[in-house]
Amino acid sequence: MSLEISLTDRVAIVTGASAGIGRGIALALAQAGASVVVADVDETPPTGEVVPTVEAIETAGGEAHYVETDVADCDAVEALVAETVASYGGLDVLVNNAGVSHDGTVEETTPETWDRVLGVNLTGVYHGVHHAMPVLKRSPAARVINVASQLALVGRPRKPAYLASKGGVVSLTRQLAVDYADVPVLVNAICPGVVRTELTREALSDPDSSAFLESETLLPYLGDPDDVGAMAAFLASDLGRYITGQCLVVDGGYTAH
Repeated sequence: MSLEISLTDRVAIVTGASAGIGRGIALALAQAGASVVVADVDETPPTGEVVPTVEAIETAGGEAHYVETDVADCDAVEALVAETVASYGGLDVLVNNAGVSHDGTVEETTPETWDRVLGVNLTGVYHGVHHAMPVLKRSPAARVINVASQLALVGRPRKPAYLASKGGVVSLTRQLAVDYADVPVLVNAICPGVVRTELTREALSDPDSSAFLESETLLPYLGDPDDVGAMAAFLASDLGRYITGQCLVVDGGYTAH
């Protein structure tokens, strides 16, 4: 077996890929040779990113396509998969990355907020797999990669909806791996730690919060989206052919103690 990470001639959908971890994953898959469908509610990245993800991939010589998608909308995800198949003829890799967060105790979390966080983070994964699985089953190298969180494995104050949703992603990942191992469709989750993105920018800009997160991470630095992208590219490639039903933690050692 070659030890090169190659995704040449493979097609990938990455949700929430306009910025942050999703962008890092999309760039990594494209660099390995995949054609990448960037699915997000907005093509324009927030402050801090230089150019849209599709443009960045194309500038580097890759192939990419943007589809506006709210993963909490089942019909929108169905349309995303249909457009991917129409554009590229199939699908090999589904990365369910889109996510939202909310701070507050369970008493402070409104039912509307609870529904939105779980709707994107957990039900959005269901929507993706539900519509993509019939197509993935036709691929000889089918992969589902769900982006959970280190917080699916440990507690954190004031994030009940987020932790519940990411814990659900971990359990769903294992269940899907059992159901589809005989196809095979390999299903794994990545649990990132503290990564420098727009989602963590506010917490990392607060000196007390930043000091706490850095002190809880064993390595003397925090992660970047590229760190998660590298793991996703590995799992999507032939090098990951014997890995399924697992939660790969990319957290600088945060959950080790």
